[in-house]
Amino acid sequence: MKKIASIDIGSNTVRLLILEFDKNQNFQILVSRRVITRLGEGMDIHGKLMEPRMSATLSALSTFQQDCLDHGNPPLHAVATSAVREASNGKEFVRLARKATGIEIEIIPWEEEARLTLEGVFWKIPHQNRKILTLDIGGGSTEFILSEGKKIVGFCSSPLGVVRLTEKFIHQHPVNNVEYENLVKHLRNELQAIRNKLSAFMPQLLIGTAGTVTTLAALRENIYPYDPEKIHGALLPRKDVEILLQDLKEKSLNERLELKSLERGREDLIIAGTVIVLETMRAFQCDPLLVSEYSLREGIILKALDSSTS
Repeated sequence: MKKIASIDIGSNTVRLLILEFDKNQNFQILVSRRVITRLGEGMDIHGKLMEPRMSATLSALSTFQQDCLDHGNPPLHAVATSAVREASNGKEFVRLARKATGIEIEIIPWEEEARLTLEGVFWKIPHQNRKILTLDIGGGSTEFILSEGKKIVGFCSSPLGVVRLTEKFIHQHPVNNVEYENLVKHLRNELQAIRNKLSAFMPQLLIGTAGTVTTLAALRENIYPYDPEKIHGALLPRKDVEILLQDLKEKSLNERLELKSLERGREDLIIAGTVIVLETMRAFQCDPLLVSEYSLREGIILKALDSSTS
C-alpha cells in the first residue's frame, strides 16, 4: 500500500487529504481535515493577504504537516487558488509557508483549478456524457464549469466568492432587506453575463461542490457530526434551499451558531453562499442541485498519480 497527500489552500478554507492506495488505485481515506482561515479576507480593499489571516493559515499548514509526518510523510502536493493568486504578496506567502512548514505550494491558474476540480468531481459521480454545469463556490471566487462528459466546453471564473460578497453586501444579522436585495440584484446581473458566456447549451445537471453546498446538505438533513458519506450525492431541491435561506436570514449570528450542522466560521458567509446557489439554479434552470463532497484536493491527487504512472 502506498500513501499520497494533497492540500487545497483556498480563500476561505484550507483542506488536507491523505489517501492510502494499492496497485489498482483502490483508495482509503486516512485523513480528511479542513480549517476555515479566511485567507482572502480584505483582499478587495487591500489587494494583499492580511497578516492575521496568513498566520492562521500557516498554523493550519503546520498542523497538516504534522498529520503527514504521523502517516509516514507521504508525497504531498499543495496548491493555492484565488486569494494567493491575486494577492500582491502571494509569492511572499508561499515563501513564508515553505520556511515555516517545509511545504512547497504551487499557485495554479484558473484553468488548472477548473480542470482539477472537474477531475475530482467525476471521480465519484459518473458523468455519463451528460451536459453538466459544475459550481465551485469559494471564498474569493466561484468557478462555473460547463462540460459534456469530461470535456470542458466552457469555463468562467468569477469574483463571486462568499467572503468577497459578504464583505461587500451583508453587514447585519438578521439580514437587512435592503442589503439582501442589493446582493440578489448584483448576483442576477453577474449570472446573466456568465450564462451568456456559457451559452453552448443548457445543462441537464447542476453539480455543486465546496463548503456552502455541503453545509446546506448538512443543514437540510441535520447531519452532525459531519459525515461525508451522507453528504455526497445528496440532492438539494430549490424549494428546500429557499426555506433554509429564509430561516437563516432571520437568525442572528449567535442563533445560527446554535445549529450544530452549520460549520463554525461559516455563520455569516452562509447567506451569500446560499444566494449564489439559488440564483445559479434560477439562471441555468436547474433543479435540484447534486452535491459533490469531492473536488479540487481529490483532483490534485488523481493528477499526481497519473503523472507518476505515465
